Amino acid sequence: MMRLYDYDFCHGIVHGGWGGGIIGSLNDMRESLWENFREMDFENADAKEEMRDVIEEMTAEINDLISDIQSVHFR
Repeated sequence: MMRLYDYDFCHGIVHGGWGGGIIGSLNDMRESLWENFREMDFENADAKEEMRDVIEEMTAEINDLISDIQSVHFR
């Protein structure tokens, strides 16, 4: 029986192929968050710290998602 999605197809989606794959897109997203944060002009230190906390939480979620995706093994 032929499988609809073989190893090469799945590996390509996750690690490469279309726009760098899912992992590449998540890495780009994480970098964009920090780049945008560095470019923001904050009125006060409290707002900057609050936004830093939000970015750190989002980054942690992206890192967890990348780890979960990388833990999947294709046959």
